[in-house]
Amino acid sequence: MNETTSPTAQPRLISMDAMRGFAIFGIFMVNIQVMAMPFEWAMNPHYSEGADVWAWAVTRTLFESNFVAIFSMLFGAGLILQMNSAMKKGVAFGPLYLRRLAVLMIMGLLHGTLLFLGDILLLYSVLGFVLFLCRKLEAKTLLIVGALPLLVALAGAFLLDGMGDWQNPDEEIQRQLRVRNEGTVPELLTRRAIGFGFWMILSSLWFNWRVLSMLFLGAALMKLDFFEERRTPWHKRAALLGLTLGLGMEALTTWAAWEELPGLTSRFLASLHEVSSLCLALGYMGGIALLVHSNTLSWLTRGVSAVGRLSLSNYILQSVVANLLFTFIGLAWFGERTRWELMGIVCVTYTTQIVISLIWLRFFRMGPLEWIWRSLTYLRRQSLLR
Repeated sequence: MNETTSPTAQPRLISMDAMRGFAIFGIFMVNIQVMAMPFEWAMNPHYSEGADVWAWAVTRTLFESNFVAIFSMLFGAGLILQMNSAMKKGVAFGPLYLRRLAVLMIMGLLHGTLLFLGDILLLYSVLGFVLFLCRKLEAKTLLIVGALPLLVALAGAFLLDGMGDWQNPDEEIQRQLRVRNEGTVPELLTRRAIGFGFWMILSSLWFNWRVLSMLFLGAALMKLDFFEERRTPWHKRAALLGLTLGLGMEALTTWAAWEELPGLTSRFLASLHEVSSLCLALGYMGGIALLVHSNTLSWLTRGVSAVGRLSLSNYILQSVVANLLFTFIGLAWFGERTRWELMGIVCVTYTTQIVISLIWLRFFRMGPLEWIWRSLTYLRRQSLLR
Protein backbone atom coordinates (compact mmCIF):
# COMPACT_ATOMS: atom_id res chain seq x y z
CA MET A 1 0.00 0.00 0.00
CA ASN A 2 2.24 2.73 -1.23
CA GLU A 3 2.85 5.25 -3.94
CA THR A 4 6.43 4.23 -4.69
CA THR A 5 6.43 3.07 -8.29
CA SER A 6 9.36 4.86 -9.89
CA PRO A 7 12.44 2.77 -10.68
CA THR A 8 14.52 5.74 -9.56
CA ALA A 9 12.99 5.83 -6.09
CA GLN A 10 15.12 7.46 -3.42
CA PRO A 11 16.85 5.27 -0.78
CA ARG A 12 14.33 6.49 1.81
CA LEU A 13 11.49 5.04 -0.27
CA ILE A 14 13.36 1.84 -0.99
CA SER A 15 13.81 1.24 2.73
CA MET A 16 10.08 1.78 3.24
CA ASP A 17 9.29 -0.67 0.44
CA ALA A 18 11.58 -3.24 2.04
CA MET A 19 9.93 -2.75 5.44
CA ARG A 20 6.51 -3.05 3.88
CA GLY A 21 7.47 -6.19 1.99
CA PHE A 22 8.91 -7.72 5.17
CA ALA A 23 5.67 -6.86 6.99
CA ILE A 24 3.65 -8.71 4.34
CA PHE A 25 5.64 -11.86 5.18
CA GLY A 26 5.17 -11.53 8.93
CA ILE A 27 1.49 -10.68 8.70
CA PHE A 28 0.81 -13.81 6.67
CA MET A 29 2.73 -15.88 9.21
CA VAL A 30 0.25 -14.74 11.85
CA ASN A 31 -2.91 -14.60 9.72
CA ILE A 32 -2.50 -18.11 8.37
CA GLN A 33 -3.08 -19.51 11.86
CA VAL A 34 -6.64 -18.14 11.81
CA MET A 35 -7.10 -18.91 8.12
CA ALA A 36 -6.11 -22.55 8.47
CA MET A 37 -7.63 -23.74 11.76
CA PRO A 38 -10.49 -23.02 14.17
CA PHE A 39 -10.03 -19.77 16.04
CA GLU A 40 -9.77 -21.54 19.39
CA TRP A 41 -6.93 -23.74 18.14
CA ALA A 42 -5.10 -20.74 16.69
CA MET A 43 -5.35 -18.68 19.87
CA ASN A 44 -4.80 -21.40 22.48
CA PRO A 45 -1.40 -23.13 22.30
CA HIS A 46 -2.61 -25.91 24.57
CA TYR A 47 -4.49 -27.39 21.61
CA SER A 48 -1.03 -28.03 20.10
CA GLU A 49 1.28 -30.90 20.94
CA GLY A 50 4.98 -31.71 20.63
CA ALA A 51 6.92 -29.68 18.06
CA ASP A 52 3.82 -27.64 17.25
CA VAL A 53 4.12 -25.95 20.63
CA TRP A 54 7.52 -24.64 19.57
CA ALA A 55 6.05 -23.46 16.26
CA TRP A 56 3.43 -21.52 18.22
CA ALA A 57 6.16 -20.05 20.44
CA VAL A 58 8.22 -18.92 17.44
CA THR A 59 5.20 -17.30 15.81
CA ARG A 60 4.08 -15.68 19.07
CA THR A 61 7.54 -14.29 19.85
CA LEU A 62 8.85 -13.23 16.45
CA PHE A 63 5.71 -12.34 14.51
CA GLU A 64 2.54 -11.71 16.48
CA SER A 65 1.66 -7.99 16.72
CA ASN A 66 5.12 -7.00 15.46
CA PHE A 67 4.46 -6.94 11.75
CA VAL A 68 1.04 -5.36 11.82
CA ALA A 69 2.74 -2.61 13.85
CA ILE A 70 5.29 -2.12 11.04
CA PHE A 71 2.55 -2.14 8.40
CA SER A 72 0.54 0.40 10.38
CA MET A 73 3.47 2.73 10.97
CA LEU A 74 4.23 2.67 7.26
CA PHE A 75 0.62 3.52 6.46
CA GLY A 76 0.87 6.55 8.72
CA ALA A 77 4.22 7.51 7.21
CA GLY A 78 2.71 7.15 3.76
CA LEU A 79 0.13 9.82 4.50
CA ILE A 80 2.85 12.36 5.26
CA LEU A 81 4.87 11.25 2.23
CA GLN A 82 1.87 11.70 -0.08
CA MET A 83 0.96 15.04 1.51
CA ASN A 84 4.48 16.36 0.92
CA SER A 85 4.42 15.09 -2.66
CA ALA A 86 1.07 16.79 -3.33
CA MET A 87 2.35 20.06 -1.90
CA LYS A 88 5.41 19.98 -4.17
CA LYS A 89 3.18 19.38 -7.21
CA GLY A 90 0.68 22.05 -6.16
CA VAL A 91 -2.13 19.48 -5.96
CA ALA A 92 -4.96 19.71 -3.41
CA PHE A 93 -4.16 16.87 -1.01
CA GLY A 94 -7.43 16.73 0.96
CA PRO A 95 -9.91 15.57 -1.72
CA LEU A 96 -7.29 13.23 -3.17
CA TYR A 97 -6.55 11.46 0.10
CA LEU A 98 -10.18 11.25 1.16
CA ARG A 99 -11.03 9.51 -2.13
CA ARG A 100 -8.07 7.22 -1.49
CA LEU A 101 -9.50 6.28 1.92
CA ALA A 102 -12.99 5.78 0.45
CA VAL A 103 -11.68 3.33 -2.15
CA LEU A 104 -9.68 1.54 0.53
CA MET A 105 -12.81 1.24 2.66
CA ILE A 106 -14.66 -0.51 -0.17
CA MET A 107 -11.72 -2.85 -0.73
CA GLY A 108 -11.59 -3.61 2.98
CA LEU A 109 -15.30 -4.39 3.16
CA LEU A 110 -15.02 -6.76 0.20
CA HIS A 111 -11.89 -8.41 1.55
CA GLY A 112 -13.30 -8.85 5.05
CA THR A 113 -16.63 -10.29 3.97
CA LEU A 114 -15.48 -12.40 1.03
CA LEU A 115 -11.95 -13.56 1.80
CA PHE A 116 -10.66 -13.00 5.34
CA LEU A 117 -12.45 -11.83 8.47
CA GLY A 118 -9.23 -10.40 9.93
CA ASP A 119 -8.98 -7.68 7.26
CA ILE A 120 -6.95 -4.58 8.18
CA LEU A 121 -7.83 -2.35 5.19
CA LEU A 122 -11.21 -1.20 6.46
CA LEU A 123 -9.65 -0.21 9.77
CA TYR A 124 -6.94 1.77 7.97
CA SER A 125 -9.55 3.64 5.97
CA VAL A 126 -11.36 4.72 9.14
CA LEU A 127 -8.34 5.48 11.32
CA GLY A 128 -6.55 7.07 8.39
CA PHE A 129 -9.21 9.79 8.48
CA VAL A 130 -8.34 10.52 12.11
CA LEU A 131 -4.67 10.89 11.19
CA PHE A 132 -5.65 13.01 8.19
CA LEU A 133 -7.26 15.53 10.52
CA CYS A 134 -4.01 15.73 12.52
CA ARG A 135 -1.60 15.62 9.56
CA LYS A 136 -0.23 19.14 10.08
CA LEU A 137 0.83 18.58 13.68
CA GLU A 138 4.53 18.63 14.45
CA ALA A 139 6.31 15.33 15.00
CA LYS A 140 6.57 15.82 18.77
CA THR A 141 2.85 16.53 19.03
CA LEU A 142 2.03 13.49 16.90
CA LEU A 143 4.06 11.33 19.28
CA ILE A 144 2.24 12.72 22.32
CA VAL A 145 -1.21 12.37 20.74
CA GLY A 146 -0.33 8.88 19.48
CA ALA A 147 0.64 7.76 22.98
CA LEU A 148 -2.92 8.28 24.22
CA PRO A 149 -4.58 5.50 22.16
CA LEU A 150 -1.67 3.22 23.07
CA LEU A 151 -2.58 3.69 26.75
CA VAL A 152 -6.15 2.69 25.90
CA ALA A 153 -4.81 -0.40 24.12
CA LEU A 154 -2.73 -1.31 27.17
CA ALA A 155 -5.77 -1.01 29.40
CA GLY A 156 -7.83 -3.09 26.99
CA ALA A 157 -5.22 -5.84 26.86
CA PHE A 158 -5.06 -5.82 30.67
CA LEU A 159 -8.84 -6.15 31.08
CA LEU A 160 -9.41 -8.65 28.24
CA ASP A 161 -6.65 -11.06 29.27
CA GLY A 162 -8.12 -14.49 29.91
CA MET A 163 -11.29 -13.75 27.98
CA GLY A 164 -10.99 -17.05 26.14
CA ASP A 165 -11.37 -18.91 29.43
CA TRP A 166 -15.07 -18.06 29.36
CA GLN A 167 -15.68 -20.12 26.22
CA ASN A 168 -16.92 -23.69 25.81
CA PRO A 169 -15.75 -24.05 22.22
CA ASP A 170 -16.13 -27.72 21.24
CA GLU A 171 -19.41 -27.32 19.36
CA GLU A 172 -18.17 -24.14 17.67
CA ILE A 173 -14.93 -25.84 16.60
CA GLN A 174 -16.84 -28.65 14.91
CA ARG A 175 -19.08 -26.11 13.19
CA GLN A 176 -16.06 -24.24 11.83
CA LEU A 177 -14.49 -27.46 10.55
CA ARG A 178 -17.68 -28.51 8.79
CA VAL A 179 -18.38 -25.13 7.16
CA ARG A 180 -14.82 -24.66 5.90
CA ASN A 181 -14.29 -28.19 4.58
CA GLU A 182 -17.76 -29.38 3.62
CA GLY A 183 -20.06 -26.36 3.60
CA THR A 184 -21.65 -24.28 0.87
CA VAL A 185 -20.60 -20.90 -0.51
CA PRO A 186 -23.56 -19.03 1.06
CA GLU A 187 -22.87 -20.71 4.39
CA LEU A 188 -19.17 -19.86 4.23
CA LEU A 189 -19.77 -16.21 3.29
CA THR A 190 -22.46 -15.78 5.94
CA ARG A 191 -20.20 -17.11 8.67
CA ARG A 192 -17.33 -14.98 7.40
CA ALA A 193 -19.42 -11.80 7.36
CA ILE A 194 -20.66 -12.47 10.89
CA GLY A 195 -17.11 -13.17 12.06
CA PHE A 196 -15.85 -10.01 10.39
CA GLY A 197 -18.49 -7.93 12.15
CA PHE A 198 -17.72 -9.56 15.48
CA TRP A 199 -14.01 -8.90 15.04
CA MET A 200 -14.68 -5.24 14.25
CA ILE A 201 -16.56 -4.91 17.55
CA LEU A 202 -14.11 -6.90 19.66
CA SER A 203 -11.03 -5.21 18.22
CA SER A 204 -12.41 -1.80 19.13
CA LEU A 205 -11.68 -2.65 22.77
CA TRP A 206 -7.89 -2.69 22.30
CA PHE A 207 -6.49 -3.57 18.85
CA ASN A 208 -7.93 -0.61 16.94
CA TRP A 209 -6.49 1.80 19.50
CA ARG A 210 -3.06 0.23 19.09
CA VAL A 211 -3.26 0.56 15.31
CA LEU A 212 -4.26 4.22 15.65
CA SER A 213 -1.22 4.79 17.84
CA MET A 214 1.01 3.14 15.23
CA LEU A 215 -0.39 5.40 12.49
CA PHE A 216 0.53 8.48 14.52
CA LEU A 217 3.97 7.06 15.33
CA GLY A 218 4.63 6.34 11.66
CA ALA A 219 3.61 9.86 10.69
CA ALA A 220 5.93 11.28 13.33
CA LEU A 221 8.81 9.10 12.13
CA MET A 222 8.31 10.38 8.60
CA LYS A 223 8.40 13.98 9.78
CA LEU A 224 11.58 13.20 11.71
CA ASP A 225 13.14 11.73 8.53
CA PHE A 226 13.58 8.36 10.25
CA PHE A 227 13.65 6.58 6.90
CA GLU A 228 16.49 8.72 5.53
CA GLU A 229 19.98 7.24 5.24
CA ARG A 230 21.36 10.12 7.32
CA ARG A 231 19.46 8.66 10.29
CA THR A 232 21.73 5.62 10.37
CA PRO A 233 22.63 6.24 14.05
CA TRP A 234 18.92 6.06 14.87
CA HIS A 235 18.60 2.84 12.89
CA LYS A 236 21.49 1.30 14.79
CA ARG A 237 19.97 2.19 18.15
CA ALA A 238 16.54 0.96 17.10
CA ALA A 239 17.98 -2.34 15.88
CA LEU A 240 20.12 -2.83 18.98
CA LEU A 241 17.41 -2.07 21.52
CA GLY A 242 14.55 -3.63 19.58
CA LEU A 243 16.32 -6.87 18.75
CA THR A 244 17.61 -7.32 22.30
CA LEU A 245 15.25 -5.71 24.81
CA GLY A 246 12.17 -6.07 22.61
CA LEU A 247 12.92 -9.68 21.73
CA GLY A 248 13.67 -10.52 25.35
CA MET A 249 10.38 -9.06 26.56
CA GLU A 250 8.49 -10.85 23.80
CA ALA A 251 10.05 -14.16 24.85
CA LEU A 252 8.95 -13.45 28.41
CA THR A 253 5.35 -12.72 27.40
CA THR A 254 5.30 -15.86 25.25
CA TRP A 255 6.42 -17.97 28.20
CA ALA A 256 3.76 -16.32 30.35
CA ALA A 257 1.05 -17.02 27.75
CA TRP A 258 2.02 -20.70 27.75
CA GLU A 259 2.17 -21.01 31.54
CA GLU A 260 -1.18 -19.22 31.98
CA LEU A 261 0.02 -17.31 35.03
CA PRO A 262 -2.67 -16.28 37.50
CA GLY A 263 -4.36 -12.95 38.12
CA LEU A 264 -2.63 -9.62 37.85
CA THR A 265 0.68 -11.10 36.70
CA SER A 266 -0.91 -12.49 33.55
CA ARG A 267 -2.78 -9.24 32.89
CA PHE A 268 0.36 -7.16 33.34
CA LEU A 269 2.33 -9.33 30.92
CA ALA A 270 -0.54 -9.15 28.38
CA SER A 271 -0.16 -5.37 28.49
CA LEU A 272 3.62 -5.69 28.30
CA HIS A 273 3.19 -7.63 25.05
CA GLU A 274 1.65 -4.52 23.47
CA VAL A 275 4.81 -2.57 24.31
CA SER A 276 7.43 -5.26 23.68
CA SER A 277 5.99 -6.08 20.25
CA LEU A 278 6.30 -2.39 19.33
CA CYS A 279 9.94 -2.40 20.49
CA LEU A 280 10.67 -5.46 18.37
CA ALA A 281 8.88 -3.90 15.39
CA LEU A 282 11.12 -0.83 15.62
CA GLY A 283 14.10 -3.17 15.89
CA TYR A 284 13.10 -4.90 12.67
CA MET A 285 12.65 -1.53 10.95
CA GLY A 286 16.05 -0.32 12.09
CA GLY A 287 17.68 -3.52 10.92
CA ILE A 288 16.04 -3.37 7.49
CA ALA A 289 17.06 0.27 7.06
CA LEU A 290 20.66 -0.67 7.84
CA LEU A 291 20.60 -3.50 5.29
CA VAL A 292 19.12 -1.31 2.56
CA HIS A 293 21.35 1.70 3.10
CA SER A 294 24.52 -0.38 3.36
CA ASN A 295 23.56 -2.41 0.28
CA THR A 296 23.98 -5.60 2.32
CA LEU A 297 22.12 -8.67 1.03
CA SER A 298 20.91 -6.54 -1.88
CA TRP A 299 19.59 -9.61 -3.70
CA LEU A 300 17.23 -10.22 -0.79
CA THR A 301 16.20 -6.64 -0.06
CA ARG A 302 15.49 -6.09 -3.76
CA GLY A 303 13.04 -9.00 -3.78
CA VAL A 304 11.42 -8.00 -0.50
CA SER A 305 11.12 -4.40 -1.76
CA ALA A 306 9.35 -5.65 -4.87
CA VAL A 307 6.76 -7.37 -2.67
CA GLY A 308 6.42 -4.11 -0.73
CA ARG A 309 5.79 -2.08 -3.87
CA LEU A 310 2.89 -4.43 -4.64
CA SER A 311 1.84 -4.71 -1.01
CA LEU A 312 -1.91 -4.34 -1.54
CA SER A 313 -2.02 -6.93 -4.31
CA ASN A 314 0.22 -9.30 -2.37
CA TYR A 315 -1.80 -8.89 0.83
CA ILE A 316 -5.03 -9.82 -0.96
CA LEU A 317 -3.29 -12.60 -2.89
CA GLN A 318 -2.36 -14.29 0.39
CA SER A 319 -6.05 -14.43 1.33
CA VAL A 320 -6.88 -15.93 -2.07
CA VAL A 321 -4.20 -18.60 -1.58
CA ALA A 322 -5.52 -19.38 1.91
CA ASN A 323 -9.06 -19.84 0.57
CA LEU A 324 -7.79 -22.24 -2.08
CA LEU A 325 -5.90 -24.26 0.52
CA PHE A 326 -8.19 -24.16 3.55
CA THR A 327 -11.77 -24.26 2.27
CA PHE A 328 -13.86 -26.68 0.22
CA ILE A 329 -13.28 -24.36 -2.76
CA GLY A 330 -9.82 -25.93 -3.02
CA LEU A 331 -7.96 -28.52 -0.96
CA ALA A 332 -10.11 -28.31 2.20
CA TRP A 333 -7.12 -28.46 4.54
CA PHE A 334 -8.81 -26.47 7.30
CA GLY A 335 -7.75 -27.90 10.65
CA GLU A 336 -5.57 -30.56 9.01
CA ARG A 337 -2.14 -28.95 8.82
CA THR A 338 0.34 -28.56 11.70
CA ARG A 339 1.72 -25.16 12.68
CA TRP A 340 5.13 -26.09 11.24
CA GLU A 341 3.49 -27.03 7.95
CA LEU A 342 1.68 -23.70 7.92
CA MET A 343 4.99 -21.90 8.41
CA GLY A 344 6.35 -23.82 5.44
CA ILE A 345 3.34 -22.82 3.33
CA VAL A 346 3.97 -19.18 4.22
CA CYS A 347 7.64 -19.42 3.20
CA VAL A 348 6.80 -21.08 -0.13
CA THR A 349 3.99 -18.60 -0.85
CA TYR A 350 6.14 -15.60 0.02
CA THR A 351 9.08 -16.82 -2.06
CA THR A 352 6.68 -17.20 -4.99
CA GLN A 353 5.40 -13.69 -4.36
CA ILE A 354 8.95 -12.33 -4.52
CA VAL A 355 9.53 -13.98 -7.90
CA ILE A 356 6.17 -12.85 -9.30
CA SER A 357 6.64 -9.30 -7.98
CA LEU A 358 10.10 -8.96 -9.52
CA ILE A 359 8.85 -10.20 -12.89
CA TRP A 360 5.69 -8.06 -12.73
CA LEU A 361 7.63 -4.86 -12.07
CA ARG A 362 9.77 -5.43 -15.14
CA PHE A 363 6.71 -4.82 -17.30
CA PHE A 364 4.29 -2.83 -15.13
CA ARG A 365 4.57 0.31 -13.02
CA MET A 366 2.41 -0.95 -10.15
CA GLY A 367 0.36 -3.93 -9.01
CA PRO A 368 -3.13 -4.65 -10.40
CA LEU A 369 -4.97 -3.64 -7.24
CA GLU A 370 -2.65 -0.63 -6.77
CA TRP A 371 -3.60 0.40 -10.31
CA ILE A 372 -7.32 0.17 -9.54
CA TRP A 373 -6.83 2.03 -6.25
CA ARG A 374 -4.80 4.80 -7.85
CA SER A 375 -7.09 5.15 -10.87
CA LEU A 376 -10.19 5.51 -8.70
CA THR A 377 -8.35 7.93 -6.41
CA TYR A 378 -7.31 10.22 -9.27
CA LEU A 379 -10.61 9.66 -11.15
CA ARG A 380 -8.78 8.78 -14.33
CA ARG A 381 -7.12 5.70 -15.73
CA GLN A 382 -3.47 5.50 -14.71
CA SER A 383 -0.64 4.27 -16.87
CA LEU A 384 0.13 0.65 -16.00
CA LEU A 385 2.63 -0.52 -18.60
CA ARG A 386 6.22 0.65 -18.42
